[in-house]
Amino acid sequence: MNWYPLLFTPVYQEIIWGGKKLWQVLGRQVPYERTAESWELSAHPKGITIVANGPLRGKTISDLIRMDSSGFLGVDDPEIDFPLLVKIIGAQRDLSIQVHPDDLVGSKHGVPGKTEAWYVLFAEKDSRIIYGLKPGISKERLKLALETGQILSCVNQIPVQAGDFIPIPAGCIHALGAGILVAEIQQSSDTTYRLYDWGRTGVDGKPRPLHIREGLEAVNTKLPIPASFKCNPEEGLLFKDQHFSITRSKVRGERRFRRTSTFTIWTVIEGKGTVSAGGEEVALARGSSVLLPAGIKETVAAGEFSFLLTMPSILK
Repeated sequence: MNWYPLLFTPVYQEIIWGGKKLWQVLGRQVPYERTAESWELSAHPKGITIVANGPLRGKTISDLIRMDSSGFLGVDDPEIDFPLLVKIIGAQRDLSIQVHPDDLVGSKHGVPGKTEAWYVLFAEKDSRIIYGLKPGISKERLKLALETGQILSCVNQIPVQAGDFIPIPAGCIHALGAGILVAEIQQSSDTTYRLYDWGRTGVDGKPRPLHIREGLEAVNTKLPIPASFKCNPEEGLLFKDQHFSITRSKVRGERRFRRTSTFTIWTVIEGKGTVSAGGEEVALARGSSVLLPAGIKETVAAGEFSFLLTMPSILK
């Protein structure tokens, strides 16, 4: 099969903390008043994206795996699940304080684990995130704080700005604060255990469900807090675990990239340009993601842009 760079049609999600304002940073016209997420590249059943360009237009990721898993993913297994999900998230209001399970805890509940990472594309003045537990906070102390409405005494509130990179391993309590737009790269999972939701109600006028028991089971109280979220503007590895790696890379003028053993995903964080392979050229702008199948022998990139290059760590 003649593989080429694949763009996908985003699937937008409406959630109560979303809005339209932050999407203007990327020049996007979004479909909902409370647009919260754009699933840019996904095989998850809650938001399946389809190819938007070239001869494979209209195909889903699952279609491509069944057609030629070796050329698409780099592994010969037409039944394999696609392991990653790429989103843009625009938080007009604070998200709930939440945690995601790791693979072990998730398996007990019949769901996949979820490790993710954020790159901050835009942040309003004085924006902050909630990230991790303060030193010495045990699960017992956390449980009591949740019961008494004192959760904020247990977590860190950390200022962030555009250009920050924030790894969020499974088990890390976190919340994206209002006024922040991020690119999120994660395991293909939509499992979230909501611990605290600021006392607000959903569209039905009722409080949104909390998942205290599951969340306390998933929380890892031993996770260290990174010394800084500042992202080196030069090229280099930003994150790597057993699920995926993220490297910051850049193009200045024209640059050629050789074939890799697996597919790669490029997510543009600054500038704009093009990528060409297999007789197809696609334009890339800030916030866009392109998937380069494993079967591409060489990719030619041109323009002035920086991007996050994501690769799966293992495929099985």
